Amino acid sequence: MNAEILKDSAWLGAGLILGTGGTFFLRELFVKNDPDSQDLKEELTEAQTRLDAKSREIKTLQDTMRSAVSPMDLAAALAGIVSIVTRYMEVDLVAFLLLDEASQELVTQPGAYGLEKEEQIYKISLLEENASSVRTFKTGKPFVAGDAQDDPGVITHYAKLWEIRSLIVVSVSKQGHSWGVMRVGSRKPYAFTQEHVELMSAIAEDAAIMIEMSVLNQQLVQDREQLRALSRMKDEFVSTVSHEFKTPLTTLAGFLGLMLEGEIGPVSEDQKRFMLMARNAVERLSNMVSDLLDISRLESGMKMEMKAFSLIPLISSVVESHKLEAVSAKKEIQLNSPKDLPEVFADPKWIAVVVENLMSNALKFSKSGGRVAISIFDKGDCVETIVEDDGIGISEEGLSHIFEKFYRAPNARELNILGTGLGLAISKKVLDLHGGRLWLESSLEKGTKAHFVIYSVNRYGGPGQQRTGKMQEA
Repeated sequence: MNAEILKDSAWLGAGLILGTGGTFFLRELFVKNDPDSQDLKEELTEAQTRLDAKSREIKTLQDTMRSAVSPMDLAAALAGIVSIVTRYMEVDLVAFLLLDEASQELVTQPGAYGLEKEEQIYKISLLEENASSVRTFKTGKPFVAGDAQDDPGVITHYAKLWEIRSLIVVSVSKQGHSWGVMRVGSRKPYAFTQEHVELMSAIAEDAAIMIEMSVLNQQLVQDREQLRALSRMKDEFVSTVSHEFKTPLTTLAGFLGLMLEGEIGPVSEDQKRFMLMARNAVERLSNMVSDLLDISRLESGMKMEMKAFSLIPLISSVVESHKLEAVSAKKEIQLNSPKDLPEVFADPKWIAVVVENLMSNALKFSKSGGRVAISIFDKGDCVETIVEDDGIGISEEGLSHIFEKFYRAPNARELNILGTGLGLAISKKVLDLHGGRLWLESSLEKGTKAHFVIYSVNRYGGPGQQRTGKMQEA
């Protein structure tokens, strides 16, 4: 090979690297400089043709991959692939046939190209062993015909009907699960090479991903709807049962109170002890019913009745209601609050529920002779309240589940400390509906700090404004 040919080969390689435009440029350059190089001109023309075809193949794959990443509904996604293949590959027939589980037929999907309207409902039974689509579906092996109108592996009636000569059938499958087949046809005989088969197989695999995603999405939608229906049934059941419990429990508490006060007649010490036990049990049941009703109302999306009010009197009232309990258990309650605290903008009834739940927990889980401290801080746009105890604490694992309904920390169960496991779930839901926050800091045997934050009127420039946004951790 002489130096000129070597130089020409080097430029040809560079042209191939540069792509279609580069090959065209080099071809023109060589021809212009050496008009007699007819062989080289033909070689460059052939190289440009191959590059054009390869460019179309790459573009086809890129576009189908984009469709697979963010598919629309399945029918539209498959129709999009049909359009892409038709546009870039210059073929005369593109159709997806997917399995209908009920009829055990391969059914042509909407958006097929190259079929008349009445042919869009083309179906093939899986019993049709002489059909190339059925064989490909069952074996997963691609089928290629150079002349489908004269091939024993094809139902020639349809090939003639659609005037198709060249045919490719590839499996639409993923990880051994076949969803159907993809058929690509051309009116030109022997139009397809092995490269075309590999390209169509890659595209069919993208289609399989889309189908799998669509099936999973449909299943998720169905599961979500079923869960919503079950959740509604559960809420209705809880609400109904709780209301049914409330009336008899109130009656029982009333009668027990009259008997303990001697209104019905004298009672012995043993009778009084048993009646006190019964009243405590009724009180626990009443608290559970109240918690169930509260969580049911909150989860149904009830609206908070927002207004401006001072938090200190509300918290002081809750503290006062627990003083007798604290004294009996030899526990101390401390309230620390600033003199000039801005009003908060919230629903006082539900904020009282939050404070009551946190105070009750702190007293319940602190040890005899322990201390419970409530501190209130002005944070500008919000007010933070911390309820701290020096009790049994919560493990790191327990903290990750602490706001789940009915969850009770293992150490609380071991110590037989009573509770419904709903107080913190209710409190968090209340604060979520206020746009506020609730979080806990705790470690075993070192006590717990419960923080909650709600907006002050400073955020709105005065009371009565519409709240927006979510509270950030103070």
